[in-house]
Amino acid sequence: MAYSKSVLIVGGSGFIGTHLAMKLRDGYKVFATYNTKSLAIPGVTFLPMNITNQNLVKRIAYTAQPDVIIYTAGSNNFEIAENEPRKAERLHTGGPAAVSNATEIFQPKFIYLSNSYIFDGNKGNYRETDTVLPFTAIGKAKLGGENYIRGRSLNYIILRLSPVIGRGNGKNISFLDHLRIKLDHRERVEFLGNQIHSYIDIYSVINTILHLIEGGPKNKILHFGGLTKLTDYEFAQSFAKRFVYPKELITLRQSSQQKKSSDAVINDFSLNSTQISETMNIKSLLLEESFDLLEKNL
Repeated sequence: MAYSKSVLIVGGSGFIGTHLAMKLRDGYKVFATYNTKSLAIPGVTFLPMNITNQNLVKRIAYTAQPDVIIYTAGSNNFEIAENEPRKAERLHTGGPAAVSNATEIFQPKFIYLSNSYIFDGNKGNYRETDTVLPFTAIGKAKLGGENYIRGRSLNYIILRLSPVIGRGNGKNISFLDHLRIKLDHRERVEFLGNQIHSYIDIYSVINTILHLIEGGPKNKILHFGGLTKLTDYEFAQSFAKRFVYPKELITLRQSSQQKKSSDAVINDFSLNSTQISETMNIKSLLLEESFDLLEKNL
């Protein structure tokens, strides 16, 4: 019987984690952790995890004996992190450290999902070699996780992602679910217009991670985002136009910074995906191409 790699998805009941579990279950031995909301996915073993309980983390490590770890726990919402910075640090810095320490005996490949908030947002189109200088709580927490994994793991990939769009799992609604549900009910919905991102669809992200599980570079940082740069507000407007919703339901919400000053800065957190495209032949998509994939699955 052929050996199946054991994959441990930390944060397996979340948006990205659920999609990963669904994709990997046919070819791998998949273990997925959850905090409060378990799921039932045939072929996937769900395990409860409190990231602050080192003994529990170690028990999970010895149960899964992972060849590959994918760390996708915790919200990437910068506003949530600003309101709960200690929780963000616990999940995005302390969590990877705890899992890495508990599993180092198995020498797994550690894939840590980071994001573009580790940059200052002053110029956009960030490459892997650009200086990191986070000013948000989520960015600081993610950078802490990156630094720990880079210093501790013998086989790692840090995958910095732009905001990922796609359907949630029904228990944890995604950014796109929130928008779509509001529009379906013809309710107004507000979005910020002070941050630029290079949105990428969940299906491209999952296929990229699959490639990284099976090969790709070692001990590298990689960026992956879409080719279209726009704000949350502009994204919502584009979604409404493409899927024939009334665009007037999308309204612009001012951030606290914008309310205080008419000269508030627009931060550009877009990522340059040239390196991953050239080294792994992975294609970044225009927003319309991502919408084509979403349309098949909405």
